[in-house]
Amino acid sequence: MKIISIISVIILLWVTILFSQQSPTLESLQSEISRLIQSAKNAVVTVTASSSHSYTVERDNGLFSLFRSGSEQREDKFWTVGSGIIYNAEGYIITRASILADFDEIKVTFCDGTSAAAEYIGTDEMTGLALLKIDGKNLEGPKFGNSDRLPLYSMVLVLGNSMGLSPFATFGLINGFTEEGRMILSVSINPGNVGGAVFNLKGEIIGIISAQIEPQISAGGSGLLDYSSSLAIPINQVITTINNVIKFHHQQMKWLGVELDADSLRSNKLIVKRVYPGSPAARVGLKPGDHLVKFNEVTLTNPEILKAQIGQTAPGTSVSINFIRQQRALKVFPNIERVWPEGFNVNKPRHFSLNLNSDATRSPINAPIIISPESFQQIHSKMIQMEQEIRSLKNQINK
Repeated sequence: MKIISIISVIILLWVTILFSQQSPTLESLQSEISRLIQSAKNAVVTVTASSSHSYTVERDNGLFSLFRSGSEQREDKFWTVGSGIIYNAEGYIITRASILADFDEIKVTFCDGTSAAAEYIGTDEMTGLALLKIDGKNLEGPKFGNSDRLPLYSMVLVLGNSMGLSPFATFGLINGFTEEGRMILSVSINPGNVGGAVFNLKGEIIGIISAQIEPQISAGGSGLLDYSSSLAIPINQVITTINNVIKFHHQQMKWLGVELDADSLRSNKLIVKRVYPGSPAARVGLKPGDHLVKFNEVTLTNPEILKAQIGQTAPGTSVSINFIRQQRALKVFPNIERVWPEGFNVNKPRHFSLNLNSDATRSPINAPIIISPESFQQIHSKMIQMEQEIRSLKNQINK
C-alpha cells in the first residue's frame, strides 16, 4: 500500500471520530473548504482534443492467429482529456500541449456542463503551456496570486479534470521548489488533472500542474514503497509566458538576420558583426564587416532606424539594402521573413516530446494512452482464448 494511501486512511478515521463528536470547529472548517472549492471551480475547465488514429484489427481467432497475417487497418476518432483554466474574459484558455497532440478539433467544457469549440493559438515549448481561444465574452477567470511569495509548507487546493470528472479537488502542501522554480507539491493527481489549477487558501491561483513524479524508495529489505508528488509552474511565470504567446500570435515578427557591431554604433555606423545562417541576409550574401548604409533608400545612422524599417515591412517583401564592403558600394535585395521567437510553436503539437529543460528529464510523465474499445475487446478475447487453449494442451499432455 502506498504511504499516501495509509496517511489518507488515518486522516479519514481521525476526522470521522471528531465529526462524530459534532465539533463546531470542524463543521466550520468543512464549510470553509466547500466555500473555497465553489468560488474557485468556475475558472477550471475540461479540455478534450479529438484526433484520428489507425489501428490493426485481427480477423483470425485462436492461438494460431498470432503466427499468421490476418489483419486489416482501421481508423477511428479518439479523444484525449485534460484540464485547463480560464485566463481572462476575452476567451483565452490555458492548458498543456501534451493534451493536444495531433488534434483535429478541440472542445472546452465548463463546470456548468456547457461546451464551446476552441481555436489553437500556440505553445511555449520551454514550459509546455498551450493557449486556446473560444468565442466567449465575460468569462469568469480566477483571482491571480503572487507566486513569488509562497511560504514553504503552505496548504494548496488542486482543481482539475479527473478522468472526465470535473472539477476534481485534492489538497496538499508546498514541499519545496526545483532549480527551475517549479513548485513541488505533496499532491497525487490523476492523468486528467495535468493542466489543472493550484489555489491558495484565499482562492487565488498560484500555479498550474505540469507533471506528476512517482519515485520509488527502498524500504530496507521489505520491498519498495511508492509515493507521489506533483510539479506545478508558478503563476507569475505562467502569466509572463502566456502574455508572450498572445503577443507572438498577433504580432508579426520580422527578421533580416544580422547582428551589429556595438563599437561601430558610437560613430553612427552600422557594421555587421554576425550574419545568422539561413537568414535572409545570409541568402543574399551579406557578410561580417559590411557597412549598412541604406534600407529602401532610407539612410541608416542608428540601429533604431533599421529596426523601425524592418518592423514596417510585411513578411515576404523584397527590400533594398545599400552597403559598403572594402570601399566598394554594393546593393542587395533580401526578402524580409516572419520568424517566431525561440521556444514558440504556432503549429499544433505533433507528439509528446521530452525537453532537456523540462520536468520530464527528472520524472516520468504519463502521456495519454489511446486505444479503441473494439481493439481492447479483441485483445481481451484473445487472452481468454489463449488461456483456454493452454489449459487444453496441459490436459492432453497429462493424459
